[in-house]
Amino acid sequence: SGAGPAATLSACTICLGCHRHDIFQCSSKLLWDGTTPAYSRKVDNGRPQDPNGKVLCSDWQRPSGCKSTTHDTKHGCS
Repeated sequence: SGAGPAATLSACTICLGCHRHDIFQCSSKLLWDGTTPAYSRKVDNGRPQDPNGKVLCSDWQRPSGCKSTTHDTKHGCS
């Protein structure tokens, strides 16, 4: 039938959903299940921020991970 396997999508840092949507613009106040409040939110520069105002590093999601040793406190679970 010619169709290849569906690509696995990364989890969104805001809603944690792996469904097809613009994860760079996600402003959901709820997680993918539609009932659980989201932990983080996007700030003006588009980065995810935790409830305490700390901008979260998203490099941990990349295949190579985050190599920084200077901002461990930003590696929170979104």
